[in-house]
Amino acid sequence: MYNDYWTRHKFSTLPDFHFKWPAIRKFVPKKPGLSILDFGCGPGLIISAMKEINPEAKYIGIDVSEKAVAKAKKRHAKDKFYVVADGDKFPLKAGSVDFILTTDVIEHVYNTKKVFKEFRRVLKPGGKILMTTPYHGLIKNLVIVLLAFEKIFNPTGPHIRFYTKKGLFELFEEHRFKVEDHGYFGRFYPLSRGIFVLAKKV
Repeated sequence: MYNDYWTRHKFSTLPDFHFKWPAIRKFVPKKPGLSILDFGCGPGLIISAMKEINPEAKYIGIDVSEKAVAKAKKRHAKDKFYVVADGDKFPLKAGSVDFILTTDVIEHVYNTKKVFKEFRRVLKPGGKILMTTPYHGLIKNLVIVLLAFEKIFNPTGPHIRFYTKKGLFELFEEHRFKVEDHGYFGRFYPLSRGIFVLAKKV
């Protein structure tokens, strides 16, 4: 499915970039030489944006789509990219990554706990993860039920998880991450399009 998606779509920028990136760009670390992993990197568009903030970092991309990774490699020939199936181990050494960015990916993942274990394994002590996902609070879900239930909860759609703030925080805490910051983007709270969480490995 994702190979087909990235074959059909030739984005020069991501559709939600204009309201998501202003909310999270300030968390991208600026220190030169850091190792930054983009989990669910797609064709490398977010890495392009991060390079404007930290051009001296070492970037790694992981995605389930061979087509997306091929595009990312073409866009960023000097960086490392890997195709990793859902639930598989990352091809990275333990404690080798300073920072992980994963934008609107976790809602697509089947083996959520395995992915979080891999996040923890590859991060250095004190390393951080910045995650975004569509927001599903109580009031927003009531509106969805009334106005867009079939669209949002389409059984053939790509989203298989739906996160509230509480559920997302509990997932981080279960895997021994300390939430340091969070916020919302797109529209207005409590009908926000997405939520972001910045958490530290403890």
